[in-house]
Amino acid sequence: MADIPTIAVCSTAAAAILCIAMILAWFKDGRPRHSVWLFSPFAVAIPAGILLSYPDELGGAPALAFGWFLFTLMFGAAWQCARYAARRRPLPIPALIACLVSLVFSLTLGNDAHFPEWRMLPRTLLMAGFSLLSAREFQSLRDRHLPSAQTLAWIFYAFGAYHALRVPFTTVLPAPYGSLETQTWAIASFNFLLVLQGLCLAVFMTTLGRERIALHHFQLAMVDPLTGVGNRRALDRRLAQLAQEGSGSEGQVLALAVLDIDNFKSVNDRFGHGFGDVVIAGAANIACEFVHHRSVFRHGGEEFAVLIEAPSPDSAYARVERIRAAFAARAHRNADHAHLATLSAGVAIHTPGISPQQLLDEADRALYLAKALGRNRTVLADEAGMARLMEEALHAETSRAPAPPAAATDAQETQALAPSGPERRRA
Repeated sequence: MADIPTIAVCSTAAAAILCIAMILAWFKDGRPRHSVWLFSPFAVAIPAGILLSYPDELGGAPALAFGWFLFTLMFGAAWQCARYAARRRPLPIPALIACLVSLVFSLTLGNDAHFPEWRMLPRTLLMAGFSLLSAREFQSLRDRHLPSAQTLAWIFYAFGAYHALRVPFTTVLPAPYGSLETQTWAIASFNFLLVLQGLCLAVFMTTLGRERIALHHFQLAMVDPLTGVGNRRALDRRLAQLAQEGSGSEGQVLALAVLDIDNFKSVNDRFGHGFGDVVIAGAANIACEFVHHRSVFRHGGEEFAVLIEAPSPDSAYARVERIRAAFAARAHRNADHAHLATLSAGVAIHTPGISPQQLLDEADRALYLAKALGRNRTVLADEAGMARLMEEALHAETSRAPAPPAAATDAQETQALAPSGPERRRA
């Protein structure tokens, strides 16, 4: 049967192997400076395991106390690793102070002359606390669609609960679970769970890094590089999701607005394509001031699509009108030019049974009508309103058409009176 030092040495060797694997991955990723936190728990575990495996040979009680200090600091390093994974600033000083307090307690009140039965209490509390803090950091990544982060959160919650449940029994359990004399079953089961937790951390942290890279590439494929909003692929994907999930929140209507910058070709011709990009980016920025940036998409060229949830169609229309008015009122500038531009908008309301393409087509028809009515206006795609506006557009076109010259009129009348076809040829 394996003795206690052998079991502890095996756990230390496992920590060393995991540390080497994480360091190799760190080198492969180009040695980013802050990534050292990824292998810090395993690096701290190696000296801790050596001191706890051979305390008598390395200094007796002080070596044992310092080994436990490093052991609790290993859990603190895991917390820093989790904070790094969550893209938050590591907090090594609070973790170090907490572990130093535990060390001072074990050397003073928790030594053999005072209350040795309580020496494992602060250590166990630190293991539970750091594990639960790590779980919380991993759980904060739940909105980023990173499944490994959620797996790590549940793993650390489970280990945090396991350490917390040990707290009331630290005075009656053998070391390392409590303060009584160490027994082989206790050291074997404790080290098994410890290696299991470390292995899960190493494997899923590596997987999390790969998932994050894949997510970054996916987001790049869905984002328009000029404006930073979604591109046409992202719009198609969002509309497909809406078709599956339904038409927005309860009590809300879902509207799709298509916005198009008026006379954009003349802007490019007059000021150049670089300034045209400034105007396009300005349109995206203004739209994002009124709706969430994830609901704004560059549909193509100078055209944008905006998804809006509102209590009523009139509210959705009013939101788009505010976007249009804000764009018309804001000058677009670069080092050489300043220019005011306008946009036209068509708004379609999602109804049950309508497909994403039909919704987009309705918004497009309303946009074309807004252009026909003179631009710089918003049109809501309802049948009665659009019919009335189409009549207005036809009337406006008729009134703008120049009267034909008198000579042309006479010629037309003559042609109308002249015989046609064979009769004309015969004449």
